[in-house]
Amino acid sequence: MAEARYYSLRRLSPYQGTAQVAELPGFRAMSVDGESWRVQFLNMRARLSGNAIWREDGRGNLIETEHTRAIIEALRARPPLPFRLADSLELWLLDGREQRPLALLASALPERSPPRIAAVRWASSLEGNDGFFAPSLAGEGSHASFIPHRDVLDRCVQRAAGARAQAQWFRRADDRSGTGLPTQGLDRSLAARRLGAAEFPELLLREDWDREDERNLVADYHAWHAPHLLTHTTLSDGVRERLEDAACGQVRKLYRVRRLLPKVLNEERVRVALVEALIRGAS
Repeated sequence: MAEARYYSLRRLSPYQGTAQVAELPGFRAMSVDGESWRVQFLNMRARLSGNAIWREDGRGNLIETEHTRAIIEALRARPPLPFRLADSLELWLLDGREQRPLALLASALPERSPPRIAAVRWASSLEGNDGFFAPSLAGEGSHASFIPHRDVLDRCVQRAAGARAQAQWFRRADDRSGTGLPTQGLDRSLAARRLGAAEFPELLLREDWDREDERNLVADYHAWHAPHLLTHTTLSDGVRERLEDAACGQVRKLYRVRRLLPKVLNEERVRVALVEALIRGAS
């Protein structure tokens, strides 16, 4: 039997957390919480059960047969969660002044060819989702923003990208440095450049902005996504500690990804947050 491959990847454009993936020839299983696995049948004339769900507690609808036994055994024998992030081919929106990475647009597995770019535009959330609330924009009276906060952030990033927005694919190395690739619509002078790890944002957006209100807005956005960002396997301890603080104020979201935390720095505080989520009826 072929050996299963296990990895995780980021769900981007816009960011929606990470997905855990288990692959075998003819099968792919994906999970966003480490509990329910959506199993797809590949390379078949018809996807007989494209939406089949497998759960270790038996509450899924994937029936174990001679055909499905291999993927079920691979899921039962999976290594500890979360699997390591493998989408090291990254597409970055560049800032308009220095052409440095500004916002993460997409990612792909390193063995794949970079997909063509449909649009060089970053979005903070799905269309119509106004769930992002930025405390830094919730001032009083004339200082409050009555525009959806996601729109304020989208425009902020768009301004930083400039009138002629450019994006570039980078192949990230284990040391988090990146080698630029020729990219559709990119100035040729930028192809094949190599950037150090410090020139890439550690999260989704650049955090070093000229204005304090912009820095605060980006910090609010990362705090909003803190539970999902904690599932990344490449975070520094300093960033992880900051995200844990923010995530403990969003106990339901944190509870949903509790199986996908590769490391916990403040175990007692996170434990209290998860207990609070249960008291509130999280599931």
